[in-house]
Amino acid sequence: MSLYAEFLADAKEEIADFGIAGQTFDGSLTFKAMLSDPVQNQVFGPGGFNHETLHTVRLPAVTASWSLPDGSIGASGPTLSGDVPVAAFALGKKLTFGDRNLRISSRIHKAGSAWITLTVIEDSQ
Repeated sequence: MSLYAEFLADAKEEIADFGIAGQTFDGSLTFKAMLSDPVQNQVFGPGGFNHETLHTVRLPAVTASWSLPDGSIGASGPTLSGDVPVAAFALGKKLTFGDRNLRISSRIHKAGSAWITLTVIEDSQ
């Protein structure tokens, strides 16, 4: 068994225990992921300093849909294609977690890693 397969099984188990439901803004991909607590950030832009609320989203890097042990959806489709996160997780794309609309501002995935990590900003700002 590969190290990736072992880590992916652990990632899926963590999502089963701690994941919350999310989806792409257009609803084409639903998934469970871990969403961090909000972090306040200050950026300099037109008109001076602006406040942003950031989160980190972690989800398993899978090449096909998968289900959780209780039968619910872990991911309705692949989150990884050709060892690269799918286009739905490109910079600037939007995600929804409950009533939170989030925009992807950075993406991290190392080849062979069981996780995709996204930094997102609340889109209402």
